[in-house]
Formats: sequence, structure tokens, C-alpha cells
Amino acid sequence: MTSSPDRAPAPELDRRVVVAAHATASVAAVGIAGWPGWSGLDRGPLLAVAAVGVLASLLFALVPSLVRASPQVPVAVGTLLTTLSVHFADGSPATGAFVLFYAVGATCTASLRSRRAVVLHTALPFAGLPLALATAGHGHEIGGWLAALPATTVVPTVLVRLVVRAAQRRAARDDVLDLPNRRGLLERCAAALRDVPEDAPTAWTVAVVHHDDLRELRLALGGPAADVVLAESARRLAELPGAVVARVAPDTLAVVRPLTTGSAGDSLATGRQEGIALRSVLLEPVVLSGRSAGRGLHVRPETSVGVACVPDHGRDLEELLAAADVALLGAHTTPTRTAVAEGTAALDVDALALHTELPGAIADGQLRVHYQPLVTAGTHRVVGVEALVRWQHPERGLLGPGAFVPLAERSQTIVGLTRFVLREAVAQCAAWRADGHDVGVSVNLSAAVLGEPTLVQTVRDVLAEHRLERGTLTLEVTESALLDDPCGAAAVLAALRAAGARVSLDDFGTGYTSLTMLRQLEADELKIDRSFVAAAPHAPTDAAIVRALVDLAHRLSMEVVAEGVEDARTADLVRGLGADVLQGFHFSRPVPAAEVFTGALASAPQVLDLTPAGLDGPVRAPRPVDETGRARLAHEVLATADRAQRLLRRVTELAATVAGTEFASFNVVTEDHVHVLAAHGHDLTRVPRDGTPCAWTVLQHDVVEYDCGTDPRFVGGAIAQNGVRHLTGVPVLDAHGRCLGVLCVYDRRPVALDADRRAQLRTLAGLVADHLEGVEPAGVLDRLHGLLQVMADVERASDDTAVGEGLARAVHDLTRPDFSVLVRQVCPLEDRWDVVAHFGRVEPAVVEGVPFHASGRSAVARTIASRRPVWVPDTGTSSVVDPGIAHRFGARAVLTVPVVDERGVRFVLVQCWRQTQHDLAPVLRDAAVAAAARAARALGAGAERVRA
Repeated sequence: MTSSPDRAPAPELDRRVVVAAHATASVAAVGIAGWPGWSGLDRGPLLAVAAVGVLASLLFALVPSLVRASPQVPVAVGTLLTTLSVHFADGSPATGAFVLFYAVGATCTASLRSRRAVVLHTALPFAGLPLALATAGHGHEIGGWLAALPATTVVPTVLVRLVVRAAQRRAARDDVLDLPNRRGLLERCAAALRDVPEDAPTAWTVAVVHHDDLRELRLALGGPAADVVLAESARRLAELPGAVVARVAPDTLAVVRPLTTGSAGDSLATGRQEGIALRSVLLEPVVLSGRSAGRGLHVRPETSVGVACVPDHGRDLEELLAAADVALLGAHTTPTRTAVAEGTAALDVDALALHTELPGAIADGQLRVHYQPLVTAGTHRVVGVEALVRWQHPERGLLGPGAFVPLAERSQTIVGLTRFVLREAVAQCAAWRADGHDVGVSVNLSAAVLGEPTLVQTVRDVLAEHRLERGTLTLEVTESALLDDPCGAAAVLAALRAAGARVSLDDFGTGYTSLTMLRQLEADELKIDRSFVAAAPHAPTDAAIVRALVDLAHRLSMEVVAEGVEDARTADLVRGLGADVLQGFHFSRPVPAAEVFTGALASAPQVLDLTPAGLDGPVRAPRPVDETGRARLAHEVLATADRAQRLLRRVTELAATVAGTEFASFNVVTEDHVHVLAAHGHDLTRVPRDGTPCAWTVLQHDVVEYDCGTDPRFVGGAIAQNGVRHLTGVPVLDAHGRCLGVLCVYDRRPVALDADRRAQLRTLAGLVADHLEGVEPAGVLDRLHGLLQVMADVERASDDTAVGEGLARAVHDLTRPDFSVLVRQVCPLEDRWDVVAHFGRVEPAVVEGVPFHASGRSAVARTIASRRPVWVPDTGTSSVVDPGIAHRFGARAVLTVPVVDERGVRFVLVQCWRQTQHDLAPVLRDAAVAAAARAARALGAGAERVRA
């Protein structure tokens, strides 16, 4: 095909106009013939002509094909009947009225397609009128009536044709962008594309270009800003050779153009080439101008392109647009954000067939839920999983979500799909927790599900059915799901949190309204979009964005999850930038439930039992890949250890007290030896590396316990030879996750450490890491020692109030705020929590009688809902705290710590500072949380004694 697209066609003759014109003229003729004031008329023939006009009207109304197939017939009939009427007027004054009837025919003449036909039928009255007057004996009047005739023929024809064409052009164009719309595109290109020959040397493509983020831009800056971006995109696309650009949807442009390519005949290559070419011209930022909000702002629109090719995917333009639309669905998930249609327009059958089968697949149990682990940034311990759906299709095998979820999201099918995943995920999480795995589960919610009226009750019922604790289920919501109704979405999310779920903002940072929504939404977790995380190791700008988002989230008391961690380098970087939880293929791909923990442990940097059967001596400890760098760091620690001896001895003494063991030490592992520093309970200073648990612990990221008497790895080693039965090793990690050494507690007898003591050992290890990295503990060790002594008394308290007050006083002495309050729910039937004790420099009248509501907005309410501590370094910039309570208390920084037992949150400790705090030492926060856990155990033990 070498021709350009067609011009817009002429307006079609409307059957209703023909019928109305003939009927009107016939009725008027009857009126004129019967009017008694006009004499000289040949009334009988005039009535006969009028009757013929009525019959013609009925014929055109009953046989529509007559008008469509031969539009010139009704025009000619009208002209003939008008001419006969002039003849039978016989020169009377009625002649002028019948001459006006030519104007009725002119309205039909204007709609004829052929310009030649229009000229012909406009000229007919100029021949018929003289003939009618001459045969009636009034030839002397011909000149006068011919002079008046153009006013009733030529003028109406031209005016009607101009008006109709203007209306047609307006109906075929988008008024805002002054572009063809879908109808205009069809009028211009449909006929031309149908004529493309099979062996055409030029490939023609029909592409749909969707602006993925215009909805967010429109919400943030208004419609004019979005229109500026669309208009600039259309201008750039129109500059491509031969391109016809149209607006086919609010955020979508269509492009029809010829493509000269060496891949003629290869529709896939041609389509990809076209998609990449279209996106490339849209890469440059658009500068907002005119009267739009954000004038001068540089906006880089994110686009996706679906392409169909002629004739491979069809010749009908409607079918080609539909094929490109379907290809567009898959473009969002490709690296190039382009996709090419497959086959002809019938390609939709597969996708639509899956969509049709999906409800039955849900009912038949064909769906599977896979889980991708989420691990802590510091220890790589699995703390949660994200539920991701798969379809075990009986004919097509295991299908990923991209094959069926996008279409499901366009209908109510997504509601049933989400309900299935929610129930499966919660049930599986409950089973894991019953087996001793302390993990939560995350489920994604789409926009359609978020607007479902039964969502909150469904979540409440599922949690109650499986007795899942509050805060164990996390519901992930993307920014796009919140855009349609941010205020309504905020209410739904608040209700979900009240029902016991956590709320996570997924793919954060990719939308225009992120910061705006943070002012309205109360969320527990922020997931940084994978595009920033993946680029952070390579681009300082993206790393800076990640750090800023982490700081923002932490100041709003949200946990930060970095998704898309694909390698160790990225994991180390985002951990150093402050992320709390990591997720990505570096740790595990999505796997079935049975493989979650085995798969996660195998893929994380942990040690497997490599002991050969029948080994009589100690096993050579494995060397990590970066052994050279690790050993160099170990020697650096040894070189500075002398200056840290005093602190290390106090730490090891305290560690032995915490664990209840005979021995403790801080050990540094070099190439061949384990150097024992600050030994408590013995005088060993160095032992061989192989055969010692420390050599294996340096490969870990969390607390590890060993039974040295039965573990064949240590047979014949120095530890076993000295009679040690139990050893617990805690890696001392720096800010980059590198192991500086191992804090060890060990004994000649078996020792069982509970979770509280393991947490306290982690805290001591963190204190050592801070000191070795040059961070001065500043008396923290003394405070930790004092906390341990006080907690022993707290655990022996006689009642719940004494436990709570003792804990609050101990934590107050640990964190040293300006003042602290202890909050408790006095009446279980109300959501009101009251201050029951206070400590520090504060007037009683300031804090007493101040109510905190669990369903309200405050750091206390957030802690009650999430059952987690909340740290607010600056109340002036936080959306978490209640500004009224903060002002009354005079608090500029707040730390809240819950005391949670099997009955729920029993107390909330609130520490308040009157000055903004840049940060609170993690060691202190961890110690406060560990102390609250010990107090919770004391409360549980007291309840057991009461029941006994």
C-alpha cells in the first residue's frame, strides 16, 4: 500500500430526513390546494401530486435499503413532484410557495456522496421550473422565477453541506487535543488499510500508546497538566513519517503508519521495532506550560505500547485496534514495555478463554498459592512471606499471574480470586505458626477488591477462623489502587487495621501522589518499588531516593521493605541504607508452602550440615567466598581489641549472666585460629579454627546454638576436648552486615535459651559492634546491667499492676527520656486506654486523665493495632501522633513499647522527650522491647498461677 489514508467521507443521506422532507412537502401541498384564498389553482391534480408524495414517504420509510442503495432516487422524486406542483399552480400566487419547496429537496441533495450528483440535482430545478411554467402558459414569468431560484436551491444545498460537514468533523475529533478520535481514525484509515496487498513492500502498523501514569498526574496537578503531556506526545508521534495519530481513550493514543523495514513479513520483529520507535520519541521529559498547575515542571511520561501489523493481524481497523489493546495488557510486564499481537484478532480467544475458565478453576481447586520469603535486613531471618497466586491449568500447565490476573482485575472475578488467596494464605500462616515458625503473611489487594463492601468482614472472619494474632496478616495496596477515591480508601484501610490486619503501601515511589496520600493514610509498612532498589547499587541518585524513603517511613513509624533484591551487593547496600526487611530472588523465588523454610534457608547465607558419615575428627569449617576480605577485617578487629578489653570483659560477664552459663567470650576468627578475647570463666586465648563452632557461626547472620557433645563437626576439636556441651554463638555484625567476631556463651551442661535471652544476647552483640566501629556506648552497658537486675525483681512481682509499673520504671531508667507514662485499658469493654502511672519530670495534672483510644490517631493506637514499638523522633512532622496530646504533653519525640501476652496488649510504655531526637540507640530500643517481652511472660505465668 502506498497511498495515504482516505479523506473523511461525505455525510450519508439519512432515511429519516428523506421521509420527513417528503411528508412535510406533501402535507403543505395539500394545505395549499385546499386554501380558499388562492384562485386559479388546478386543485385536483395538485391533490394527486400530494398523494404521490405521501406514498413516496411511506415507501422510503418501509424500504430503508432504497434510500441507502440509491440516494439519488428520493432527491429526483422530490424535484419532480415540486416541478409538477409549479405546473398545476398555473401562474397563481401559489407558484411562489411551490418554488420554495425546492429548498426541501436541497436538504437531501446536500447529503449525496458524489460531487457530480450534487451538481446534477442542484441543476435539475433550473431545467424543470422553466418547463413547468412554459407548459402552463406562463413563459413570460420564467426570467423572474429563475432569478429567485438560487435562493431555494444553491444556497440551502451549500449551507446544509457546510453545516453537516462541520458537525461530522467535530464528531470525528477530540476537542481538547484537536486530534482525530476513534471515529475519525476509522474514517481516515479504515478503507485504506483494507486495500493493503499481501506482498506490500511497506509494512503498516496499528499501535496503541498508553500513558501509564497520567491518572496520577491528573489527580496531582489537574486535567490541564495531563492534557499538556498528551498533546506533546501526539505532536512528537505525528512527526514520524506517514503517521496518523488519534486519541482513542483518555490516556491512550493510536498511531497508524507505514514502516519501512528489513523485517518485512516478520510481524513480530516489525511490531517490536515500531513499539521501541514510538517509545523512544517519548523518552524526553515534557515541560508543563500554559495555565496548567506545575508550570515549568519536567515530566517524563511512562508509556506502554501494543502493536498490531497489517495484514498479519487483520485488515479491519477495529480488529487491529482490539488486537493492539490486548497486546497492551502484556506490555506492562516486559522490559521494553512493548508487546506485539499474536495471530489475528482471534488471538484474544486464549486470554478470554482463561478469563472465562477462572471462576470454575477457583471452585475446582486448580489455583495454587506460592510464597516468597521476607527476611530481616540484619540477620536474614525469615519473618514473613508474600502470597502469590499460580494456576495449575489441566491443559496448559502452571500459569503465572500475568496470564490471568490482569483480565481478572477488569471484572469482579478478582474479588473471588483474592478471597481464595486470602483464605489459603491465612490458613497456611496459622499452620506455620502452630509449628513454631514466627512469621506473618502478606496478600495483595487490587482496586476492585478494595472497593468491595464485604472486604473488611471477610478479613475479620478469616482471622477469627484461624485465630491469627493481630498484625500477622499484611494487606498490600498499590498507589494506583488508591487513586480513584483516596478518602474512601483511607476509611477502608483504617477499618482493615481495626479488624487486625497491617497495611502496606506497595510499589511506593512510582506515583505522583505518594506524599499526598501519606498525609491521609495510616500504614504500617512501606515497600520501596523494585525499580529503585535494583538501580541503587549502580546509580547514586536511586540510592539517595531509597535512603530518603527509608528515613521518611521511619519518621512515620512505618517498617520498610525493599523488594527486588536480586544479589548480595544490593542486599548489603539497602541494609546499609536502613531497610528493615528484604525480599527478592537473592533469598528465594516464590515457592510452594512446603519449600518455604527449606528453600529460604538453603538460599540464604547459612551453613548446612556437611559432616561426612563416620568422621572421627573435627570437620574443616567451610570458607566463605569472600574469605580474604573477611580475614583482613578480622585482623583489623584484633589490632584494635586491646583498647576495647575493658568493655568486652563487661559484655562477656553480662552475657554469661544473661544466659546462665559458666563461660563466655568474644572470639575473632582468622585464617587458621579462633582468638579468644575477654574470656569469662577460663583462660584460653587461642584455639584451632577447625573443630570450633565459632568457625561456623561467622557464616551466619543470627543466633546459633550447638550441642558440642553430639555434633560430629566438633568431634576432637578444642571445645569438645575441654568438656563443653552447649555453645550459643551470636555474630557481631557491622553496619554493612560483615561479621566482626562472635559473642559466645557456653557451658559443660545442656542449656536451653528462651527467646528473651536470645534477644538480650543480640543486644549485647550490637553494643560490641557499635564500640568496635567507634560508637561510644556512653554508659549504655551500665544501664543494661541495671535493667537486668531490676527485671529479676519485676518477674517476681505479685500482680499485674506491679509488673507493669516495675517494667515502666526500669525502661525509663534505661532510655532516660524526660518523662514516661504507663497506659492500660481499664475497662475491657471500651477502647479507651488511660494513664495509670508516670515517671520523670512531669506534672501529674498534665498526664492524668488523658484518654487514648485504640481506634484513634496516636502512637499508642498504632502500637496497640500493630503490637509493635513505635519510634517518632519528631512529633512535629509525624502523622502518627495525636497533635493535641503531643502539645499537652510537650512531647517532641516519643517511643511506645507494647507489653503483649497471649491475651493481647496489656500495657503500653510511653517514653517522651521534650526535644527532637535525631535517633535512639538501637541497643536501647532492643533492650526495652526485650524487657517488655520478659514482663509479658511474667504476666502469663501469673495468669497460669491464678487459674491453677
